[in-house]
Amino acid sequence: MSFWSNPSVSPKLSYRWYASFGFGETNVISSYTLRSFQKPSFEIAAAEYIWLNDVAYRPGILTWNPIEITITDVENVNENNTRKLYSILRRAGYQTASETKPMSAIEKSNAKLALGGDVRLIQINANGDSIETWVLVNAFITTVNFGQANYGAEEIMTISLSLRYDYAKHEMPT
Repeated sequence: MSFWSNPSVSPKLSYRWYASFGFGETNVISSYTLRSFQKPSFEIAAAEYIWLNDVAYRPGILTWNPIEITITDVENVNENNTRKLYSILRRAGYQTASETKPMSAIEKSNAKLALGGDVRLIQINANGDSIETWVLVNAFITTVNFGQANYGAEEIMTISLSLRYDYAKHEMPT
């Protein structure tokens, strides 16, 4: 008997989610502008051990893979994600050099705070209730691509970004 034949059980659907990141009241990336958000994934290295004529494998170090996010951009000044991401970059410590001051370094603690703390991906059910949450601990932005302008297409402008994080926590509602 398949799981969907039970009326009290439903599969998780990929479009039922929202994410939370950004800081303050004006620089939060609005969830309705998020187009896609990759769930966390990890890899475990395998180490080879040779003893006499035998080879054995053991699990090694676990590495969490970067998260890829695609968001849409908005023309409205208060919802403009290009402006918000550039503001996050500045809050992380980035500044351009001038004749009177050198460039500054982006520090991990500032980069995490610029994202508003830990990033959360919340999977929801048909009623909008949280069914699981992924928390990206110590997340920071590693890549931002502000999209491509193109006279030959009538598409929504998208921004893609990558987040790196130390580890992810999986939480279930109680």
